[in-house]
Amino acid sequence: MEKDYSNSITILLGLKGHNINIGEIREDGNEIIVEVATKGRQGSCIYCGSKRLYRHGRCRIRKVLHSWSNGKRIYLKLHRRRWRCCNCKRTFCEGRNLVRPYFRITRQAERELLWQLKERSFNQIKRELGISYSTLRSLLEKTVKAEMTELLKDKD
Repeated sequence: MEKDYSNSITILLGLKGHNINIGEIREDGNEIIVEVATKGRQGSCIYCGSKRLYRHGRCRIRKVLHSWSNGKRIYLKLHRRRWRCCNCKRTFCEGRNLVRPYFRITRQAERELLWQLKERSFNQIKRELGISYSTLRSLLEKTVKAEMTELLKDKD
């Protein structure tokens, strides 16, 4: 029964394609915190593509903004593992497809914010969702820059 419950939560949060386990869920004031841990084995090195990896400890637990529901923020408390490649000797954390390095919001939250920017101004989003102007602007700039580089690659 617990597996069905965990599967339902992953579907509800939009985390179905990610290789994660759902832990404790708690409500704390105006926020909902969901404990999330990665599971399984990392496939290959993100730098050289080698499959020869070994677990190299754990990353610091990160609390990242994931979504909004009924006026409450939904945070993921990420427990990720570090891996080291035996070929190139570089280390990396898993879950890069969920959260960009050094970001405090998930890719799903980024998509929701960009969708909100289509219809509303920066100030409206800042008031309603509590996201700063600088975060919104940097997110918009990175998205436009990525799309422009893709367009330029397609032309070549």
